[in-house]
Amino acid sequence: MKVQVSFTTKTIAILLAMVLTVTIVISTVLIQESEAQVVMQQRESQISNQRRVQLFEDILHSRMITLIDILSRKNGTYSNNLGDLHNTLDDLSEYLTLNFQVETLYLFDENGVVGKPTYPVNGTIKRLVDSTRATFESRSLLVCESVCTHYISIPIMASSDNVPVIILSTSMRELLYLFSRATDVYKVAVVQADESQVEKIALKVSSQVSAANKQFLNSLIKALPENWRVDDLVIKGVNVELDSKQLLVSLLPFDHAAGDHPYLLIVQDVSAMIRQNEQYQYVVISSAIALFLLFSSLLYLFLNQYRTRLLDISERLPMLAEHKFSEFYTVAAKRRRLPVFKLTDELDVVEEAANDLARQLESFDGQMAINTAKLEKMAMFDVLTGLPNRNMLTFQIEKQLASSIRDDRLVALMFMDLDDFKKVNDSHGHDVGDKLLKAAAMRISRPIRESDIASRFGGDEFVILLSNIESKKHVDTVAQKIIDEFQEPIIVDGVTFYVSISIGIAITNHSRATPVELLRHADIAMYEAKAKKGAEFRVYDATMNLKVMQKVELESEAREALRGNQFSLALQPQIDMHSGKLMGFEALLRWYHPKKGHISPGDFIPLLENTSFMLELDYWVITRSTHLVNELKNSGYPDIKVAINLSAGQFLDPSLPEFLQHQIIKNNIAPDQVCLELTETVLVSDIKRATGVMQTIRDMGCMLAIDDFGTGYSSLSYLKSLPADYIKIDRSFVANIGSSADDRNIVHSTISMVRNMGMQVVAEGIETNEQYELLCHFDCHQGQGYLISRPIPEVNLWDTLRDKVENGFWKDFA
Repeated sequence: MKVQVSFTTKTIAILLAMVLTVTIVISTVLIQESEAQVVMQQRESQISNQRRVQLFEDILHSRMITLIDILSRKNGTYSNNLGDLHNTLDDLSEYLTLNFQVETLYLFDENGVVGKPTYPVNGTIKRLVDSTRATFESRSLLVCESVCTHYISIPIMASSDNVPVIILSTSMRELLYLFSRATDVYKVAVVQADESQVEKIALKVSSQVSAANKQFLNSLIKALPENWRVDDLVIKGVNVELDSKQLLVSLLPFDHAAGDHPYLLIVQDVSAMIRQNEQYQYVVISSAIALFLLFSSLLYLFLNQYRTRLLDISERLPMLAEHKFSEFYTVAAKRRRLPVFKLTDELDVVEEAANDLARQLESFDGQMAINTAKLEKMAMFDVLTGLPNRNMLTFQIEKQLASSIRDDRLVALMFMDLDDFKKVNDSHGHDVGDKLLKAAAMRISRPIRESDIASRFGGDEFVILLSNIESKKHVDTVAQKIIDEFQEPIIVDGVTFYVSISIGIAITNHSRATPVELLRHADIAMYEAKAKKGAEFRVYDATMNLKVMQKVELESEAREALRGNQFSLALQPQIDMHSGKLMGFEALLRWYHPKKGHISPGDFIPLLENTSFMLELDYWVITRSTHLVNELKNSGYPDIKVAINLSAGQFLDPSLPEFLQHQIIKNNIAPDQVCLELTETVLVSDIKRATGVMQTIRDMGCMLAIDDFGTGYSSLSYLKSLPADYIKIDRSFVANIGSSADDRNIVHSTISMVRNMGMQVVAEGIETNEQYELLCHFDCHQGQGYLISRPIPEVNLWDTLRDKVENGFWKDFA
C-alpha cells in the first residue's frame, strides 16, 4: 500500500503548529505580565511617596508645635503673659527664619493680633484662627497663589476663655528638601492645576526653584502626552522621554490645601527600569524562537527514527505468526541496509501487518492463549479481586524459596488484613464488604513491582510475595507505602470508610523453609502489628513466637485460675469531694498465683484482652461485683454503687444487657447501684453502635461512666451524643494540676463543661491535699485516689469500712 503523505510528516506539521501557538501565547502573556509589573511598581512607588510626604509633614508640624510649646511654657503663658511670649517670638524671628524657614508669625489673643504684624492679616488666617479656637487643635493649611505657603496654627494654653493662637507661615522648601534627600527622585516641586485653560488642564510651578529647574520643569510639563489627565498622574504617573531619559512624572495631592489645587510634582528617572523591561521582552522573544527551533529539530529526529522502526517491525511481524524465527532475524539484518525513506504511510503498514498477524494466529495461538488464561484464572486467581489465590501463592513461594539459595537473594512474605473489617460486613452487608475488598486489593497492588505477587489469602487477608530482595530496608519501604495507600478513605456506594491495615513480615533466604512456616511467621508478626492498634507493620523474630506461646500458656493458666478461685477484686473508694460521703467503689481485678504470687493486671490483661477467655473473665467480674453490692446492702450500706470496667469485647457482646439484668435481679439490688465504665477508645471506634448499646443499658436503670477522659478523642460532638452519667478525669491530668497551669486549666474547664451538660465528674488519682483542695475549688463531684485510700482487697473490705467509715462518711484522709 502506498500513500502520498507520510504519517510522520502530518504529525510533525500538527505538533509544530501547536507548539508555535503555545509559544506565541506564552510569550505574549510574559510580555504583558512584565508590563503590568512595571505599572505595579510605579503604583507602589506612588503610594510610598505619598506616605513619605505625609510623614515629613507630620514631623515638621510636630517639630513646630514642640518648639512653640517650649517657648510658651518658658515665658509663663499659662499665666496669660502673652506680651513676654510676643517679645520672645520677635527676638527669635531671625532664628526661626534661618533654622525653621518661618516667613511670618502672628500671635492672636482675645483682641486680635498682639503687636504690630509684619504683613496684613488676610481672611484665610482669620478663618484658621477661628477653626483652631473652635477645636483647640493645631491646624495645617496650604495656600497657593504665585507660590505655595504652609500655614500652621498652634493653640496656647491659657486661663482665659478665648484661647491664644500662634500662626506660622513657612515655605515648602524644607519639605521638598527632606523628601528629595529621603528618596531617589530626579526632581521635585509644588505645582498647581491651572484650570483657566479652555482646551486642556495645565500645570504651573508654585514653589521656589532655581531658574534652571523651573525651565526644566516647564519643558517636562509641555512634554506630557496629549490628553493626559491629572488622575493618571496621581494614580500611577506618566512616562515621559526628555533629554534622552525615561522619566516617570507623578502628582501627590495635598489634603489640607485651600484655594487652587496644589500637588507635589515628583520626577523619577526610570530609564534603567524601562531598559530592563525591554531587555526582558527581548530575552522572552529570543528564547521562544530558540526553543521552537530546537523542539522542531528534536521532533523531526525522533519521529523519523520512529517511522523507520515501525516499517521494520511491520515487515517482520508476519514471520512470527509462522514461527519462522531464523528468517525473522535475517530480514531484520537486511532491513538495516535498505533506504530509510519509503512512500507508504507507516500507520497503514503497521495496521496491515497487524491484521495479517492476527489472521494467521487467530485459529491456533489466539484460541490457545484464551483457553489457557481461563483455566489459569479459574485455578490460580481469586474471583472477587482478580488477584492470585492461595494455590498460586503457595506455588510461587516454593519456586522463590528454591531459587533464593542459588541467587543469594532474600524472600519476603507480607501477611496483612484490614483492621476491623468484620464491622463493615455486620453494619453494611457483604455486598458493600466485597466492594471494599476489591478497592483494598487495588491499593495493595499499587506499590509493588511487576515481579512481586499480591494475592488474596482469604476473607480480608492478603499476602504479598517479594522476590529478589537485596536488603530488609526495601521490605520496610514497601510495607510503609502500602500503609500510606490507606491514608485516604475508601468510598463505596456513597459511604466513606476509613480503613487501616496491619502487616506482618517474614524474611528468609533459607531454601529449606516451607511456605507453611513462612506464612505462620508472617501471621504471628501481623498480630503483633495489630496489637499496636492498626496501621503498623512488624517483622517476625523469635521473640514473637515466644510471646505467642506465653500468651497461650497464660490463657491456660488464667482459665485454671478462674476455676481455682485465684481471681479476686480490690475496691477503691469513691467519695463526695465536698462532704466526704462514701458514694461507692471501683472494682479492680486482681490475680494471686499460688506459685508466681501476685500478677499485675498490666501484665495479664493486655495479653488476654483479645482472647475468648477475656469475655468469660469480664462476666465473672460483673457477677462478683453485683454480689458485693448485695453484701454491702445487707451490712448497712444500702446506697453504695460499684463501678465495673468493661472491655471492648464485653461492651459489644449482645448478651451483656440480659446478663446484667439477671445479676441485678438475682442479687436484689437497684440498677443504679451498678456503674459500667467505658474508655473513650472503645466508644469512638464505632460511635453509632456504642450509643445504641449504652442507651439499652441506661434504659435498664444502670449508670454509665466514660473512663480516662482527656486521653483519647475528647470530642464534644460525641460526648454530647453519648448517654453517660459520669465523666472520669484521667489521673495524668490530676497529677499535675498543682504544678502545671495547662493541666489545671484543662481540669477546671472539663469540670465546668461536664457540669453544664448535666453529668457528674469523678477525678482519679488524687494523691495530695493540694490536688484535693483544687478539685473541691473547681466543684468536682467525686474523687478517688491514694490520698483517700488505696484499692482494698475484698477480704479486708469489712475491717476497712469499720475503721474508715463513720455514719456513711470516709474519715482521716486529708
